[in-house]
Amino acid sequence: MSTQATTGSCFSNSQGRSYLVTATDDEWTRLVTETGSAQLGFGQTNLMVNSVQITYAAGLCAWRIRNSVSQVTKRVGFGFLVGACGPAPYSGSIPNIVIQQDDVLEVFTQAVS
Repeated sequence: MSTQATTGSCFSNSQGRSYLVTATDDEWTRLVTETGSAQLGFGQTNLMVNSVQITYAAGLCAWRIRNSVSQVTKRVGFGFLVGACGPAPYSGSIPNIVIQQDDVLEVFTQAVS
């Protein structure tokens, strides 16, 4: 299996946090904070997030915010190819979501074939 560098940011109106992972292609991989290696639910507990921006190296990338206990997927989207247009400040806008402790940010990447 191949891997690729994937980075992301989750923003509220007042603050944001950066996440990263070396994603394994063709499977869901969890992103963790750049500092401390915390998952989304620990990094931004009880924060209302309204923007998610993910960048990836090549191929394609989908992301999701999912509750790791109930398995409920709360938000989904697609990443931006590094060097392509975006991400612009409002390009990753999502409906408001309050992050719970069990929430995780995951990416699904596929390599260029």
